[in-house]
Amino acid sequence: MNASTQTHPLPLKPLHLPEAPGVWPLPWGYWALLATVIITALLLVWLTRHYTRKARAKKAAIKLIGTHSSSSPSAAIEIVRQAALSYFPREDIAKLSGKQWLAFLDSQLDDPRFKAKDSQWQHALYRKADSSNGADSQDTDNALVNDCLHWVEHALPPKRKFRNWKQS
Repeated sequence: MNASTQTHPLPLKPLHLPEAPGVWPLPWGYWALLATVIITALLLVWLTRHYTRKARAKKAAIKLIGTHSSSSPSAAIEIVRQAALSYFPREDIAKLSGKQWLAFLDSQLDDPRFKAKDSQWQHALYRKADSSNGADSQDTDNALVNDCLHWVEHALPPKRKFRNWKQS
C-alpha cells in the first residue's frame, strides 16, 4: 500500500490553535498597579497643596520681616502676631500682651529668646519714634528683629509637641 492512498482510520479535522491572548482586558495585577499609581499621585498632589497652603503665612511673614530688616521691633513683633494668629486659635492669641505674649513666644521655641529680653522689648516697643537711635540702640533693635525672624522660621507651623502651650 501506498502512503498517499492510505487514509486515517478516524476522520479527524486539522487542529485549530486559539488566538493569542490580547492586551485587553488587563489582568488583575495591572489593575492593582494602576490603582496604586493613581492613588499615590493623588496623595502627593494633596500633600503638596496642603503643605503650601499651610506654609503660606510663614513665608509671607519671613518675606515681610526680611524685606524690612531695618524696620523697628514693633513692626516685626506685629508681623509675628499676625503670623501667630494664622496658626493658633484667635481667641487665645488675640488677648495676650506683655509678659504673657513673650511667654507664649518662648513656649514655641526650644531656646527661649523673648522673656529674657523683656525690658529691651518694653523699651523698644514704647519709645518715641523720633528719639535718637544710637549705635547701641540700633544693634538692640536689629537683635530683636532677628529674634522675631528666628521665631517665625522655627516656631511655625506649630509642632505637635507644643500644641498644648497653655500648660507649659
